[in-house]
Amino acid sequence: MYQSFDAYEYVDYLRRRWRVVAAACAVAVMVSLPLSMLMAKRYTATATIVIEPPGSSDSRTAIVVSPMYLESLKTYERFAESDSLFARAVEKFHLQEPGSARPIESLKRGMLKVTKVRDTKIMEISVTWKDPKLAQNIAEYLAGETVALSRGESLDADREFTDESEKQAAAAQRRLKQAEQAWTNLSVNEPMDSLQGEMDSSVSLAGRLRQDLVDTEANIAEYQQGRSQSQFSREQLEAAGARKALLEKRWQEVQRTVRELAVTMASRSAKREASQNELKMAQVAWETAEKRLSELRAAAGSRGDRLRVMDPGIVPQRPSSPNVPLNVAAALFLAVAASVIYLSFAFTLRRRAVGFEPAVTRGMRA
Repeated sequence: MYQSFDAYEYVDYLRRRWRVVAAACAVAVMVSLPLSMLMAKRYTATATIVIEPPGSSDSRTAIVVSPMYLESLKTYERFAESDSLFARAVEKFHLQEPGSARPIESLKRGMLKVTKVRDTKIMEISVTWKDPKLAQNIAEYLAGETVALSRGESLDADREFTDESEKQAAAAQRRLKQAEQAWTNLSVNEPMDSLQGEMDSSVSLAGRLRQDLVDTEANIAEYQQGRSQSQFSREQLEAAGARKALLEKRWQEVQRTVRELAVTMASRSAKREASQNELKMAQVAWETAEKRLSELRAAAGSRGDRLRVMDPGIVPQRPSSPNVPLNVAAALFLAVAASVIYLSFAFTLRRRAVGFEPAVTRGMRA
């Protein structure tokens, strides 16, 4: 039968076989140290970008720097990790030999690392390469192109608003020109001054005709009240009657002319008022559209977050890999773990073998 586990016995077993652990550690050091020394050295250069919130004088559009906002800045990692941007860097710095079978995605995973530092507005672009100077140049190039790419995206987004505002401003300008032309045509073709003069003259003429008509009717009334019945008086009465008829006809004509002029003046006044209102509205619409367009042009590229290369980095002096102490420490850890696991299995097998021995055999050994 199995024996119960005894921790003191297990520790004593490991202590008595320390040479196994020591030998494993020695082998691990002798293997990892030369291999680490022989591995090709690689250097890591880091460029730093600061992400600044949009600048605006309007407090209503101010960005509150909150943890959620800082977390949203991780989006800009995609700009620096862009496959097209990395492909341009590969072509610019000749990182891949012509006809190389290694895919560009694998190359990017091995040399590029982009990180937005937690709870900050800092983004780091790290490039690892065998040439330290080239690694720094690539990191600086990627940082500059990331800033340019972000600015270009912001300008493209603003350009859509600007184009739409330009269309609105052009439409407002066309409307203003049409309103001005309509006002000019109305002033030339349907003037009010001459019509008003004609209206005043007609009203004055109508007044005089009315007065003459009243005087003529008074004269006729005097003749009809029994003044002289001579031939001369009858002729004067007939002349007065004819004058009265002529004056009435003329007065009615002038009255009709006055009414027509009044209707024409009312129509022209309504047209002028409508045209003037349209001109004012078109002027206001054009000024508003122009102001809006000017504001959009002035704010182009500044409404989004602004990226700036804070530190292009320096040429690394020490290699980032291989890390000899880390490699040796890892090898030692694995050696200790493997030797302990081996001894643990050996200890377990030994106890099982002892547990299944016949009692007589165990007694003889005792």
